[in-house]
Amino acid sequence: MSTYAISTWLFGHVPADDAIHLMAANGFTEAELSAEWAPITAAWEQDPAGVCEQLAEAGITVPSVHSPRDGRMLDLADDHERLSSVQANLRYFDLMQACGVPEIIIHPVSGAGGDNDDEWAAVPHRSRASLEVLAEKAGNAGLSLAVENIGRNGRPGSTMVSILELIDGLGDHVGICMDIGHTQQAQLDLLDELSTALTAGKLLSLHLHDVDPEGTDHYIPGEGCIDFAPFLDMLEEHDYKGGRTLEIRVAPPEEVVARIRQTAAVRERWESL
Repeated sequence: MSTYAISTWLFGHVPADDAIHLMAANGFTEAELSAEWAPITAAWEQDPAGVCEQLAEAGITVPSVHSPRDGRMLDLADDHERLSSVQANLRYFDLMQACGVPEIIIHPVSGAGGDNDDEWAAVPHRSRASLEVLAEKAGNAGLSLAVENIGRNGRPGSTMVSILELIDGLGDHVGICMDIGHTQQAQLDLLDELSTALTAGKLLSLHLHDVDPEGTDHYIPGEGCIDFAPFLDMLEEHDYKGGRTLEIRVAPPEEVVARIRQTAAVRERWESL
């Protein structure tokens, strides 16, 4: 049976103890630590071993963390700012080693190029330079890097092929986190993109969420326009064993209980397939 983690982004407005209780009470046994401003993630940054121990006592493991916001600028033209972003991720490497978290999700592009074709043309070279540093450090630390596609309408970093080009030769510990919502936003064929990642043998993780017809993302599956059934079928056909995270946008405090219950219902349905 496949296991689905929950991203802590959903709990951005609730105390860390309440977030842990809600995850456990709704049957989640895995969590991806994300959104450094979420109380539980902020607590983890201060005491990684202590928070992971608290999660473990509630029956929850942490298979992955998401890079912090200041670690998502790996393609900037200003080398000082770009290298500062690299350092932000390296700081997370130290935290991960302190508590045994094996994988980090990395954004390879920031979107700083806007609509300028010339600026985007230089993005792959700068992203690659940053990823080379991170890949070497991660390999030495025994960590995995899952490089996430970002929906930019065909720009570098949006397709599985462009991600594979960015990570080519960086090692077996470097792979892809396919974000299905970002793929939908980029108006790409979900099954073609998934097939490319699976066939390459580089798919480490998935971010799963829905997208509405206007392109707004990170809804609970079933609230938008994505047909998940063929996507899940392809994963089973390929015997996919990597991570699966339900990455749902932050909810107002008064809606968190209902949102985690709705997300848990999706998880239960999918895990029973």
